[in-house]
Amino acid sequence: MNDELHKLQIAVEELSILNDLAVAASTTLEVEKMLDIIVHKSIKALHAEQGAIQLITEQSDAPLKTLIRQMDSENQLLRYKVGINITGWVLKYQKPLVIDDLSSDLRFHTTETERKEIRSVLCVPIQFRAHLFGVLMVVNRMNNGRFTEDDQRLLSIIASQSGQLIYNLQMQQAELEKQRLRQELDMAQKIQKSLLPKCHPVSESFDITICYEPAETVAGDYYDYFRLNDHLTGIVIADVSGHGTSAALVMTMVKGVLHSVCKSYRSPAQMLGDVNTILCGILPPQIFITMVFMQLDPRSLQLRFASAGHNPLLFYHGAGRTCEFLECRGLALGVKRDISYIEREVKMSPGDFLLAYTDGVIEAAASSHEIFGEERLLETVRMAMEEEASDLVCRIRQTVCDFSGRTSHEDDMAMIGIKMKNKEANRDHQPVKE
Repeated sequence: MNDELHKLQIAVEELSILNDLAVAASTTLEVEKMLDIIVHKSIKALHAEQGAIQLITEQSDAPLKTLIRQMDSENQLLRYKVGINITGWVLKYQKPLVIDDLSSDLRFHTTETERKEIRSVLCVPIQFRAHLFGVLMVVNRMNNGRFTEDDQRLLSIIASQSGQLIYNLQMQQAELEKQRLRQELDMAQKIQKSLLPKCHPVSESFDITICYEPAETVAGDYYDYFRLNDHLTGIVIADVSGHGTSAALVMTMVKGVLHSVCKSYRSPAQMLGDVNTILCGILPPQIFITMVFMQLDPRSLQLRFASAGHNPLLFYHGAGRTCEFLECRGLALGVKRDISYIEREVKMSPGDFLLAYTDGVIEAAASSHEIFGEERLLETVRMAMEEEASDLVCRIRQTVCDFSGRTSHEDDMAMIGIKMKNKEANRDHQPVKE
């Protein structure tokens, strides 16, 4: 009768502890608060002087971290080293360990202080499914007692429940962090979109269009238009090294620098030189930017441009139906101070088409790892030159996607297409409005 009553009392105590843990888990999303409750309940239920939870970390110099340590005595628990002492044994064999008298147990290397202060130990692994989180231990049963099989069973139950609670809390925290990051990225995307031009330059002579597709929520590719004076329009396309949030932040900074330098505009080469001088003073060493700055003059139908390490412009001659790349070499921005840039000039005729683009176009890769490349880009333009600029750029994009077999890109993609219309240029060209 007494034995049955004892078993019933143990069962009631187990249920009470599990209920307390479940209630605690429903009221907090903080792992450390949850661990504090677990240790407190364990010490009380097993009549121990001290208790601790040690969780596995990813730090090579500190593989275990004691997050919670509570005690009902004035003794201080020493930090156990993984691999040679009690915690290491439990983690290695992943089963409970009961020590009745640490001073006489020869399995473990212990200090004189440990042997003096620690008598009995009960330590169990904290696990859930395939995850091993750490260990839960209680030390020194009250009144110099020893931990029993019932104690081991109870602490194992607490540890098992704790493993599930820790797992659930970590998953909840990870999901909350994902939601927070998504919200931040969404906000960053809105800010970045607000920094890009709302419309294209309007011209009676030229058809100007853009394709802009980030590989992620935000991008490091950049394009913009500038009103240089009453008749000149500046057009820029750039590619920040890397992609994602860091590249997008640099892109935002580049926009500010460009708008500042444009106030004293003289030429594309001067523009890149001034921008480079400023960026060299503020960019970290591992970041650089490639850029093409173009100056479009609808009166003379001339396009002047300078390049800072960017891809060559693709130019299609409408009259001769020939296609070529216009090289204009120059060092990327942010690499070296006090450098000068060269310029090239091309006169556009009816039917001519010019394409500025970023690496995401020609470096798009198929499943075979073969890249799209410049030759395919040339052929795509040749095959579609009868189309308007917007349709032609859309065709290039679709051809790149078909080649790679993806609807999304591994790198940001940006293209600016400029096609001269098949009619005499109107002198009343309207440059881009700020």
